[in-house]
Amino acid sequence: MNAPLRTLMTIEQFHAWLDAREATLPDDEPKWELFEGVPEMQAQERWLHVRLKYQIMRAVESALVEANVPYDIGVDGLGVVIGRSEYVPEVVVFPKGLIKDNDRSAPDPVLVVEVISPSSRAKDLREKATGYGRAETIAHYLAVDPDAGCVHHFARTGTKLTAAKSPLTSGRLKLDALGIELSVAVLLPATRD
Repeated sequence: MNAPLRTLMTIEQFHAWLDAREATLPDDEPKWELFEGVPEMQAQERWLHVRLKYQIMRAVESALVEANVPYDIGVDGLGVVIGRSEYVPEVVVFPKGLIKDNDRSAPDPVLVVEVISPSSRAKDLREKATGYGRAETIAHYLAVDPDAGCVHHFARTGTKLTAAKSPLTSGRLKLDALGIELSVAVLLPATRD
């Protein structure tokens, strides 16, 4: 028996589909991402995840302000378009002055940060690392694992993002492309349950 053909969505079709869902469904509509043209619902976030993404956003924003560099920062909602995929990272940093009020996707992202959930670990460390690597403007991808207490740093080397030899649990993280440096401790939860 042949499997039914599935029509893959473009980014524009995905956005129209999201708009239609938003207009007809309750306010607590789940978060969606597009993977190679196929929408995928994302799991509801734990309080640890929610708290940590805002902590990371504040730390990155503070470092950008302190360094007086021309970047904007988005948290929880701006997409990153890569071919037929649109990921929605917790934090995304991109050059100032490129985004318009109605844009849904970050223009020319330089840094993306994902907070790993138990259900997203493999996808964040493999599929998204590879996908983000295809976006030539992304110089750094941080996958923060609150349960393991570590940060996986992927940095641009030529045409791909390459993982550091081992996950970071302490010390300083230099993000050369942005001209900032972060303490690894500010990217991790203060206490773990």
